Amino acid sequence: MTTPEPVPGSTDIRHEPAALRDGLARMATSVSVVTAEVDGRRHGFTANSVVSVSADPPLVAICLASTAECHEAFTRARTVAVNVLADGQERLSRVFATRGADKFDAAPFTTGDLGAPVLPGSAVALEGTVHSRHRAGDHTMILFDVAYVRIGQSAPLVYQERRFHRLDAA
Repeated sequence: MTTPEPVPGSTDIRHEPAALRDGLARMATSVSVVTAEVDGRRHGFTANSVVSVSADPPLVAICLASTAECHEAFTRARTVAVNVLADGQERLSRVFATRGADKFDAAPFTTGDLGAPVLPGSAVALEGTVHSRHRAGDHTMILFDVAYVRIGQSAPLVYQERRFHRLDAA
């Protein structure tokens, strides 16, 4: 059996692994701060790997690097909140992406209906209970059942090509 010729313009990531990151950077995504409270301590991280999985039941998936300092806490969390950052909240994105940062001093979080920290002023906040966790390569995918939604007044913060962007009004 012969190996097929690559399609012109494609890159074999086995030989150039950075091409995958460059390709994924082309995808525009919202920026979220994912939060939980475990044993009386708040934990959180910045995520752009957030995806709606199902409307019935209402399932959302988030992905967390297994090397993240809060990984262990999120393997035990029963409830989580996905706070989709609003345009202008770039600083919070950076704080929650920084190892060792005093994250919850950066903004006035409130306690959500299920106990997870919720960010007032976010574009949207989703709070729910953990449905399941799955190892996926160097990440853990956390699937949660959304119970509460808070829709804010601001447009979401968008990230693409390794920088923040504004959505133009339609």
